Amino acid sequence: MKAILILGLLVFGINGVELEAGVPILLKEIKAIKTDHTDFTFLLDLELSQGGKISEVVGLVGDLLEQMKRDQLNDDLEYAHRTTTLGLDIEWLIIVLRNLTKERQDKNNQLSEVNQVLVGLQLQLDAITEQLNILNGKEEQLRQTRAQEAASYQARQENNSKVLAALNEIIPKLQVAVFDQEGKSLLQTEQFEIVEKIKRELGHNHPVAIMVAMTTKFDVPTVKRIIDKLDHIRNAVIALMQQEDEQEIQSQITFQTQIQEIAELREKFSKDFEVTSQLIKKRTNDKVLLEKRLTIINRDLSLTEQLLIQTREYKEQYDAAYAVRKGKRISEIKTVQQAYDLVENHSKKQK
Repeated sequence: MKAILILGLLVFGINGVELEAGVPILLKEIKAIKTDHTDFTFLLDLELSQGGKISEVVGLVGDLLEQMKRDQLNDDLEYAHRTTTLGLDIEWLIIVLRNLTKERQDKNNQLSEVNQVLVGLQLQLDAITEQLNILNGKEEQLRQTRAQEAASYQARQENNSKVLAALNEIIPKLQVAVFDQEGKSLLQTEQFEIVEKIKRELGHNHPVAIMVAMTTKFDVPTVKRIIDKLDHIRNAVIALMQQEDEQEIQSQITFQTQIQEIAELREKFSKDFEVTSQLIKKRTNDKVLLEKRLTIINRDLSLTEQLLIQTREYKEQYDAAYAVRKGKRISEIKTVQQAYDLVENHSKKQK
């Protein structure tokens, strides 16, 4: 409508002194145009009534008509370009939404799998830790038992050594006393000294001390039999000490073997613990990355959904504005076309 107003002002500025022939009839026809654009018809009417030349008016109206058509064509082209671009933007946003939604589903599935794996790995790590604790407890128990066995062995051997030493000392003395040429008085004297010494070293209730004490109460043949028994006991003590030594060596070997087995198992479980711990660390990092990515995806989804809504709303508003604008301009073109046809027909009739 701006072009019409400008044209009206230009037409109003044309100086004419006399009305051309046929102008009054043209004025009546222009007034008869059924349109809401009274500003245009008024200016055209004013120009003609002021003596403007019809030919000049035809040219001006024709130029205006062409300009309006060009404006509409340019608007149509701009609308086609803009609405195509907006349509492509909407399609692209829909694709982005679809891809983000699918990626979110995939990431949620991966996160669920990672959580399940972490639960399994943690259970495995707990089981390994329990095995290591069991091994440590077993090793501690073995060491305590070994220490107790070693102490018991040492005590037994010390006791056996005392008995053997006493027997090694008493048997020769008893043998000498029994076969001494000075007779019974000397035998009893030696025996009493030996008995007292044995009691001091082994204790009054020790079997050997009791047996030696018996030699003071019997005759020589009986003492000889006791000496034989003492000698047999000595040989038994020696054999027992050898057996104790062998058992101690075997106990040490068994202990070392068990400790070695525990060490090997501990090494294996320790490696499993380290590997499982590294897997848990890696999976935990994977979980953190997945959660961060899901946060970004959810943010992008929200922004994309908002942008899609805004783009659609803008396109609807743009389409509506274009439709209103086009309808108005088409109406204006129709009005100007009618006016142009009138002035052009009158111009031809004047020739």
